[in-house]
Amino acid sequence: MKEVFQRVFIHRREENWWMNILVPITSIIIALIVGAIFIASTGRDPILAYKLMFGASGLIPGPYFKTPFAEMLLYTALFVSTGLAFALPARAGLFSIGAEGQFIVGAITAAFFGYWKPLYNLPSIIHIPIILVMVMIAGGIWGLIAGYIKAKKGINETIVTIMLNWIAFHLIEGWLVTGPMAADVATNVSGTPYVSPSARLPIILSGTRLNISILIMLFVIYLSWFLLYRTVFGYEIRAMGYTAITNMEAPKIGGINTERRIMQIMFMGGAIAALGGSFDVLGSSGQFPPVFGGGYGFDGIAVALIGGNEPVGILFSSILIGALRTGATAVQLARIPKTFPTIIEGLIVAFIALEELIRFLLTKLLIRKKEGVA
Repeated sequence: MKEVFQRVFIHRREENWWMNILVPITSIIIALIVGAIFIASTGRDPILAYKLMFGASGLIPGPYFKTPFAEMLLYTALFVSTGLAFALPARAGLFSIGAEGQFIVGAITAAFFGYWKPLYNLPSIIHIPIILVMVMIAGGIWGLIAGYIKAKKGINETIVTIMLNWIAFHLIEGWLVTGPMAADVATNVSGTPYVSPSARLPIILSGTRLNISILIMLFVIYLSWFLLYRTVFGYEIRAMGYTAITNMEAPKIGGINTERRIMQIMFMGGAIAALGGSFDVLGSSGQFPPVFGGGYGFDGIAVALIGGNEPVGILFSSILIGALRTGATAVQLARIPKTFPTIIEGLIVAFIALEELIRFLLTKLLIRKKEGVA
């Protein structure tokens, strides 16, 4: 059983493979402890704050469990999309932070094909797949732009993706939503028109907003895992990531077309991030609003780092961050700002960044414990 778990979820053959799980868990625990110290220093009760936050997070069953659970899974789907959008290029040695722009591109594409008259009256079983395909193509192209510039011109992908984020934001929110795609003034609607009922994602838990977005992303997680660890493409991507510090010279010598792989993985990352944007439009808001509540692309970086850039790890880290966001409002009952869970996220990422130090301390502690037993 241990060998199966190690092969499916960890993919590392070192003797102490379990340390790769223990380190992020320890980082999360330390972050919660530090957060509790911060709360206590303000004269408030940290135990009450955590009880309120996790009680409303959707993780702990209770009398009002259904709605928080649904909201937590909605957040999870969005964070998985942007987390994978960062993690897949990262496995190829790329530092792409363009998920925010790709997310927005996906949202506006979903809005357009959701209300476009030629598709408006199609059955949902046809309309939704068409929208999602177009969303992935649009987001993928947005990611491919950065991949092409990186592969062909050697320009740093971080700089290019930052620029593309701002281009997407101003092009869409500053022009399309207020200009060509604006709703008719007579409808008294701000932003784009509402999408067709046939474009709305089906609800899978009655009495809540939970839709099929989480099922789609679970499938995408499996595909990402299969791609990375069961295909030649994934092997080449990981080889590029391992040798990125030496400009991927070893894979090039081995016959890997690194330029093509860079463009392909950036396209995939953009397509997955755009899916998240479509979920927000087709599931929650029903339109592209005049002011888009973004930030998911940058949250995806934290999600990917906590999950170790592993597809399965990203699922669990997305659930954690989704739970923190869901329970954020509840902490106000303890006179704590609802932004406090965001501080916890930052602390977790900070301690994840100290991975080697935490790994060293845990190793020393375990060695000392073994010596004591001996």
